[in-house]
Amino acid sequence: MYHYQLGSYKVLVSRCPRRRFYHLLSAKRERGLIMPEISSQTPPAAAATVGSTETTPTILKRIRSLDRSSELSHLYTPFVMLDSRTREWAAVGNVETSLVRSTLLHCRDEEDAPIFVLDALANQAGVTKDVVRLNVDVKSLHKTDFGEDELFEKRTAALDNVTTQLLSLGVISHKHSDMYPVSSFSEQTRFEDSPHNLALVNRSTAPYLGIDSIGVHLHCYVCQREKGDNKRLIEGVWLAKRASTKSHHPNLWDPTVAGGQPVHLSLYENVIKEAHEEAGVPSEWLRLDGSRTSQYGTVFTEHTDDPVTMTTAKPDGTCLKRSIYYSFDLEVPRDWSPISVDGEVSEFKLYSVKELEEELRYGNSLRPAMRSVLLDFMMRHYLWKKSSQIELDELREAMRRKRLIL
Repeated sequence: MYHYQLGSYKVLVSRCPRRRFYHLLSAKRERGLIMPEISSQTPPAAAATVGSTETTPTILKRIRSLDRSSELSHLYTPFVMLDSRTREWAAVGNVETSLVRSTLLHCRDEEDAPIFVLDALANQAGVTKDVVRLNVDVKSLHKTDFGEDELFEKRTAALDNVTTQLLSLGVISHKHSDMYPVSSFSEQTRFEDSPHNLALVNRSTAPYLGIDSIGVHLHCYVCQREKGDNKRLIEGVWLAKRASTKSHHPNLWDPTVAGGQPVHLSLYENVIKEAHEEAGVPSEWLRLDGSRTSQYGTVFTEHTDDPVTMTTAKPDGTCLKRSIYYSFDLEVPRDWSPISVDGEVSEFKLYSVKELEEELRYGNSLRPAMRSVLLDFMMRHYLWKKSSQIELDELREAMRRKRLIL
């Protein structure tokens, strides 16, 4: 038994007559990929009035830095699957090249055959590039009796096998109960549009294959209303502090409700479920019956036609994937407070509009990607003030980046 350094991974290798086992010991980065955090202290030069145009470049830079596609794309290999309808290869993800070579190419199925193979294909620009694809897809090219449903099941089974092996190697910490859909990049628009799914993959494994990540968020806010006046002024937004036991971004702050999107629920069904589990929001407050105001005094609106989209990665540069964030807004009674039901939130805090704006501009308390989601909420309710139309357009564009296909 011996170990060696391969890319950014330290690999322990043991040989036996039937197969090789690769154990991932460390994924410590030594290539300077960690993005420097912007100080939470307001710099002297930024002492201008909150919301002034003089500070807008600061927030714009922070938002743009969340998309890491151009920074990290050269370290990734496209993951493709065969679209049985067209018999053409379709990009479905991007996998870190060092992970492909150190781990994925050595994943084996029950018959001791490789699950992944490395090949070369021409991309949209006609440039030949390395790609990783499933062995079952390669085999299907030479078999005409593979039906679409059978190929879907075989791909899903292969990816489930990969999840088991990544778990045994310590790459992932647990097998999640949710499954994510795998579909061609070219077909992915809105989640509700039901793209043609090529396979399902465990939620824990999906980021390591660069599969799209879809999240739903509920923003619970409170308003000041004058009697006999329909006008309302948003005073604050409830934020949720992630529990210290969370595997990703523990102790950082999220919107009131934030959850991943499983394949078997609609966005609306999922936000109802997550709202109850994470914040104890009564389901009767979340009604899409055409009326904005319910009998409980709450106002519920959905904003799923224009999601925030960007290519995100972990701080160490792993798990580069397309993140798509859908939002719902809920005005809640002033005397109501959220309460954690499933234990994934350690505390809630009602941020004033001013506190939230200061945090977005200068703070580091939020989960990084949530800066865009919460800024989008602020802009949607005209709470982000004193910015020119050009600056607002730049912020909107920065929060809705086009997909980079390698």
